[in-house]
Amino acid sequence: MKKNHSTAAVILLIAVIVSVSCKKNTSDNTNQELIGRMKDVTDSIIRNTHVPGIIALVVDRNKGIDWLYTAGYSDIPNKLPMDPDYTIRAGSNTKTMVGTVLFQLIAEGKLSLDDTLSKFYPNYPHADIVTIAQLCNMSSGIFSYFEDPLFLEAVAQDPGRRWMPDTCIKIGLSHPLYFNPGAGWHYSQTNTYILGRLIEKLTGNSLTDEIYTRIVAPLGLVNTNLIDYGTTLPGVHGRGYYAGTYEEGADVTEYLDASTLWAAGSAYSTPRELQKYVEKLVGGGFLPDSLQQLRLQDHFISCDMFSEYGLCLSRRGTFYGNYGDMPGFNTAMYHSNAKNCTVIISFNCQLNVKTEYLFYRFMDILYGKDF
Repeated sequence: MKKNHSTAAVILLIAVIVSVSCKKNTSDNTNQELIGRMKDVTDSIIRNTHVPGIIALVVDRNKGIDWLYTAGYSDIPNKLPMDPDYTIRAGSNTKTMVGTVLFQLIAEGKLSLDDTLSKFYPNYPHADIVTIAQLCNMSSGIFSYFEDPLFLEAVAQDPGRRWMPDTCIKIGLSHPLYFNPGAGWHYSQTNTYILGRLIEKLTGNSLTDEIYTRIVAPLGLVNTNLIDYGTTLPGVHGRGYYAGTYEEGADVTEYLDASTLWAAGSAYSTPRELQKYVEKLVGGGFLPDSLQQLRLQDHFISCDMFSEYGLCLSRRGTFYGNYGDMPGFNTAMYHSNAKNCTVIISFNCQLNVKTEYLFYRFMDILYGKDF
């Protein structure tokens, strides 16, 4: 009888092992097919557009995918390949960092989303009717300094010029409102500049120091931070090309002074460090749970640039994050708690072909319409 029981146990164990092995092989085959399709669509952008190079990172822990892929060139004249560890300019992903620091200050009781701007800057035009929440979700109606013709002309003539934050804010506030606060949506860099200066006012520290102390250092990031001014891109990096339109050989890696974007877009990072950041940004850990849930659920507005834009971050389906577009670089950064998935995509150029296109193609491949 003991022998029969032993034989039965062995047979059962073999059956379990075979079953698990078959499931694993099926999953592996499915994932390889998904990865192959994502690779093909990434390669097709390199073949069919002027995008020089792409870094794509997709981590879906539910499916068991951790795919980091590069295509094209990081340096066109020298035909150097893209490197997944390169430092990249994060552009408007910076806004999510500003928002995170701001929410930490809310948690500390130093301000609230319902406060009007007049509480801190009573001399600003319309300060008594613009709230902190409206600055965060771009519903303040405040004009974007980056759309001022004289500012754009000055930048074109001297792209290396340093701009002080208060100067950019003053330019934005010198124009009429786009609409009454809360009555519309318009993506305005001035909003985030005001938030950046407010953080400095409340803490007595520079925005760079606050982002480093509250985000970069706790995560152990070594190639991520905000740049106050200057054209230098820190770290080991490739080249960035084009400033909105294709001009053969137009290298703009270190063309524009960081002060023209500051709180609105001057951060830099790497794909893996952005992954680490966005997973905590969305998954939680920077904020108390109640504030984290508020940030992920409230104050979202449907808009033309983003599917929905909320409190210094955008939402696409179950994915939260942002994307940044600036001379030489275009970078998307998203994480979904529901899908347990993170997507980071970076192009080393600024053209009409955006990382958002590739993000949506990846979503279609991985999840169909349900993402």
